[in-house]
Amino acid sequence: MRKRGLAWLLAFCILAGISGCGKQEMKQIETQKEMENADGEQSIDEGQSMEQEALAQEEKDMLRNGVNQFAYQLYGHLESGENVFFSPYSLCSALSLLNLGAGSETKEELETMLGISDADVWSRAMQKYLSTNWSDETFLLTGNSVWLQQGRDWAENMESDFLKPAKEFFKSELYEADFLGNPQDAVARINGWADENTNGMIPQVISELPPETIMILMNVVYFEGKWEIPFEEESTHEETFHGNSGDKRVDMMHQYGEYYAYVETDGMKGIAIPYKDSPLVMKIFIPDTSVNPDGGDIEALFAALDDAEKEALLDSLDDADKKEIDRLVIPKFTMEREIEGLTEILRAMGMKEAFEETADFDKIAADLYVTQVLHKAKIEVDEQGTKAAAVTVIEAAGCAMVEEKIPVIFEADRPFVYVIQDTRTGMILFMGRVSSLE
Repeated sequence: MRKRGLAWLLAFCILAGISGCGKQEMKQIETQKEMENADGEQSIDEGQSMEQEALAQEEKDMLRNGVNQFAYQLYGHLESGENVFFSPYSLCSALSLLNLGAGSETKEELETMLGISDADVWSRAMQKYLSTNWSDETFLLTGNSVWLQQGRDWAENMESDFLKPAKEFFKSELYEADFLGNPQDAVARINGWADENTNGMIPQVISELPPETIMILMNVVYFEGKWEIPFEEESTHEETFHGNSGDKRVDMMHQYGEYYAYVETDGMKGIAIPYKDSPLVMKIFIPDTSVNPDGGDIEALFAALDDAEKEALLDSLDDADKKEIDRLVIPKFTMEREIEGLTEILRAMGMKEAFEETADFDKIAADLYVTQVLHKAKIEVDEQGTKAAAVTVIEAAGCAMVEEKIPVIFEADRPFVYVIQDTRTGMILFMGRVSSLE
């Protein structure tokens, strides 16, 4: 394959004369033609609008289904009994960026794992979500970057086949680094980029690079949301959290008499706590102790559901009526997690060829293959709201009757599962499980 050095790719009108008609006849004919043309144009506009709406819905559905199914599959591969927190949106964004440069079986495996039935539709959906207008109170910032070994020859059409769509669809920034000659500087710059784009929440994502590294793909996600109804700081006090590793006294936040979407189903209670000025919510699920007085195991209850049932569980809160929650208790906590063995997990999920030397990333370089995928995420939950960030790194080498009121109590004082979800698209942005607190 011929290669060359890297460079950045930076009405027709028909006039019809009408003869043999009087002025009044001419006017009537012209008026009739105008009406016919207007009807035709309106019909075309309506048809185009319907096609655009159908395409927009297809994009929305594919992105939601792909990211959420990826979330459930990855969650199922993580070690039981441990704290969990990750961003399926961040991981899917980075893997989608990688997919731009993939071909043949490598591409088929990636798209099957991500649920991509049409790569163009998927990329447009990612592009639109990146351009979402958020409020000052609640927002999600996403950044992507491509880091390339300086001075190396790349595929002849890399600029048009990979770099241009990476910038167009993912707003990806392009950097060169000397991974081979000065890896310490490359590591420092990569960590600096992550630190800056996560607002200091994740200052370091890598400590060293394999000597054969020639390309790094990165995605960062930073979320900040204020609760629609803040918790009062004076209502926060120590209580016992009954974790898998034992009971622990921790700061628990309290609210009384507020209204939230609430469900009881499958031995679980669920609640949706909205963020201010946005479609984003935190959904929390705990065991229903009225069904199981011993408390139950949220991990087992959630694991017993298949992916469609998990999706239905989350959706149930979107349709649920708001109920007065007599007492709402959730812990105030900070958690940072890195997915150990992510490369092997992705292999088990179907992404195999990308890690082999036979991988097809010929749009980037003929000898390129993925060496490892890293993911680190952090969340902070307090009385005012939530801050969360995630970094993904892909390293490549080469009214009714009045009933008696029953108090509704939601106390997350034992292990719970939670997601941060965009209710407009249904996409899971972050997913986690609190098993123990310190």
